Amino acid sequence: PNSEEPPRTQRMQFGGAGMHRMGGMHGGMHGFGGAFSRPMNWEALGKFGDIDAKVQRHLLKVYATLCSGILASALGVYIDAKFAVAGIMTQVALLVSIVGLNFIKDVYNRLAVFHVTGLLIGCNLSPMLVAIAMFRPDIIITALLGTCVIFACFSGAALLAKRRHFLYLGGALSSALSLMATMRFLNFVMGGALSQGMFFVHLYGGLIVFMGYIIFDTQMIIEDVHNKRNDFVGHAQQLFIDFVGVFVRLVQILMRNADKKRENERRRR
Repeated sequence: PNSEEPPRTQRMQFGGAGMHRMGGMHGGMHGFGGAFSRPMNWEALGKFGDIDAKVQRHLLKVYATLCSGILASALGVYIDAKFAVAGIMTQVALLVSIVGLNFIKDVYNRLAVFHVTGLLIGCNLSPMLVAIAMFRPDIIITALLGTCVIFACFSGAALLAKRRHFLYLGGALSSALSLMATMRFLNFVMGGALSQGMFFVHLYGGLIVFMGYIIFDTQMIIEDVHNKRNDFVGHAQQLFIDFVGVFVRLVQILMRNADKKRENERRRR
């Protein structure tokens, strides 16, 4: 992975649109009607601007590897649900596999380590997912579909945007991760005194950060290919961590909302 990026291991530790300015009534109605009267250029949807054939082939490898990593995670969830292997050892092994990928050069060994990483992520997430699936399996399905939609939309935005258009996000996202890590450390030192506010910040703030990283990492991948860094396994791992980060936080948000709804219904009774 590119040395200019923030350490990827930080992201494994953490698990809005603004208000639009309203114009006049006539101007708003004119814009609303114009949006539907304007003909749709369907051919433009298939044009990727600065993305040449070489970059497209590389992205195909990246997304194929990413999909296989997600399948490996699903297998890890199944293995832990059957044999209960999740624990400290799987967490340590996950950290070692993520860091160790940077020191492996052979592409086939890198692919093996990448899929082991996906498997271990699935094992570590399994206790939470199994516990939720026992009562609300629809939450997991909704979170997975939502993650796929978010990932597709933000990746598409990065691919269709001008080259280097979103690279400025790297500094802001890195600063946000550092701030969240500092706040989490302070919360630990103070014995959890800030736990209520910290949970909200890590949940929703973390979701926004990982959504931003989807755009940033996608454009960084394109830049890496133009600079002859064709590490599709490392690029797939970056996007895989983003995918998992969004998925975990969507699961937590949906579970939190379901608990609030259940509590409100109980109070009405």
